[in-house]
Amino acid sequence: MPMGNMRSGAPGGDQRRVQFSVDLPVGANLALTGAVQASLEKAIRLVLSDPKTGQDLLTRADDIARLVTSIAEPDESLLIERRRRQDAMRTVFDDGQWLTAEDINALQKTPPASKSQPASDWKRRDRVYSVSVNGREYFAAYQFDTFSQPLPIIREILEALGPLADTWKIAAWFHFPNGWISDDEGRPVAPKDALDRREDVIGAARRYHGSYVA
Repeated sequence: MPMGNMRSGAPGGDQRRVQFSVDLPVGANLALTGAVQASLEKAIRLVLSDPKTGQDLLTRADDIARLVTSIAEPDESLLIERRRRQDAMRTVFDDGQWLTAEDINALQKTPPASKSQPASDWKRRDRVYSVSVNGREYFAAYQFDTFSQPLPIIREILEALGPLADTWKIAAWFHFPNGWISDDEGRPVAPKDALDRREDVIGAARRYHGSYVA
């Protein structure tokens, strides 16, 4: 089934067309292909244009990958990428302090009645980011000041990094030593350890290329 006229890119900017073909099963009702094509085009545009939708998809990627590997041989480049992601996730999560929304709620001077607040609202407003581990949400502790409020620099960094569907890439960027930030001896410094150096970390964030390693 041909899948033409799918485009990516900002309105008015450069766009790319990607065409797919699908082998239809014997006996398929060809009258339905038009409706199926339109639905799939809409879904693909939504996933690729909305980082939050993409994040929802990525949180289920590992489960989907396990299912797919039982019936298909995965592409080698995909395996390498997933292995790098898993290695980065373990390193970042094991070597840091992480808070749940309930932890953050309890640390507030006047905790909101909803245990998900204020963390949920802060994340929605891009003041902090979170990652998912075994279906549970965690927030890196370095995003908060001594009063458990988001550091203003975090919002600036997230804006400079730009929209990313996989927030583990954000976590990896903060965690690993970055060549654009150095100490007095010229050694790379992790952005999370240089949050008091606004110009350096913002400049490094603007040079980010989307990898799980800095």
